[in-house]
Amino acid sequence: MCPRSSVQFEEIRQEKKQLIMDVALELFAENGFHATSISQIAKKAKISKGLIYNYFESKNDILEEITRWAFDNIYLQLDFNRDGILTKDEFIGFIKATIKSVDENRQFWKLYFALVFQPQILESYAQKYTDKGLEIVKMLHEFIVSQGSTTPEKDLVAISFLLKGATLIVLTSPHFFLTNDIVEDTIDACFRLISNNKNTCHHEM
Repeated sequence: MCPRSSVQFEEIRQEKKQLIMDVALELFAENGFHATSISQIAKKAKISKGLIYNYFESKNDILEEITRWAFDNIYLQLDFNRDGILTKDEFIGFIKATIKSVDENRQFWKLYFALVFQPQILESYAQKYTDKGLEIVKMLHEFIVSQGSTTPEKDLVAISFLLKGATLIVLTSPHFFLTNDIVEDTIDACFRLISNNKNTCHHEM
């Protein structure tokens, strides 16, 4: 038998790490973060506690890795070229990537939302990601203004509701709506909202 290569070892390492995260997320969502122990995670994953500590320093470290993956998976799609300016193509790509991620990782996002809405977790999440969130809000606000909106603050809130509603539909009613239709309808609604506000203001003047 040939010895494993460094690539194979890394693949095995990533598989084990992902297993730990998947099992931990399930237990965190079902039982609560604070009520879940490393021992419970190890038992359900059918691995030793020692192996978990080879990958993560603590239970908080597992939670941090799960949260980082979730945040980056969505918001790294927002500004493709990292220039701090959101273009129309990037905005559309962001909506497509967000809904696609939810559709393809439905079980993860159901568990994740069940986890982050636990009061203490939600407070911690808000504290850690406030600065990053403000950068995202700023980019979205500037994009909405660039598209001609005359009420960008209201439009930003409405677009946020549209996107959250779309992801909720994907999570809870996948058999009643086609994902591609949800994507296209959400994009159309966002731009219709912006343009209607522009036109409404123009008529009032």
